[in-house]
Amino acid sequence: MPADHGPGIRVPPPVQVGLLLLLGWLLQRQVPVPLGRPLPTVGTGLMALGLALSVWTVVFMLRAGTDPQPHRPDQALVERGPFRLSRNPIYLGFLLVAAGFACRWGDLWPWLAAVGAFLVLDRLAVAREERYLRQRFGAAYEAYLLRVRRWI
Repeated sequence: MPADHGPGIRVPPPVQVGLLLLLGWLLQRQVPVPLGRPLPTVGTGLMALGLALSVWTVVFMLRAGTDPQPHRPDQALVERGPFRLSRNPIYLGFLLVAAGFACRWGDLWPWLAAVGAFLVLDRLAVAREERYLRQRFGAAYEAYLLRVRRWI
């Protein structure tokens, strides 16, 4: 059996999302396109919710004996805790944080960055992880796919 090298995600998803948010922030500073007044309270709430979801997921994965780093092989198929609600709760947390920044800034560019983050995560991380998990866990993962949505 060949060595298990994980799903092959080269650029860590938090870096992908962070770079897109940085780009949105820079564009907002240089060429603002206001969408309305900033909503700092709503934004902070979304950011806190996203951070809490991501931390809860990491803790749950570590307790299950699997490494949350997406470039590492998975040791267990985790189906409990936040994974009952979403197959990608960490990434969902990242997107909530991105939406929180967009609310705080009240500009088009951060919203476009959040949409870009969704697309990048969905195509570059989630799709690779799903192919890998199908191969790694077979029928158990296929059954999980039928029970739990990709995002929410």
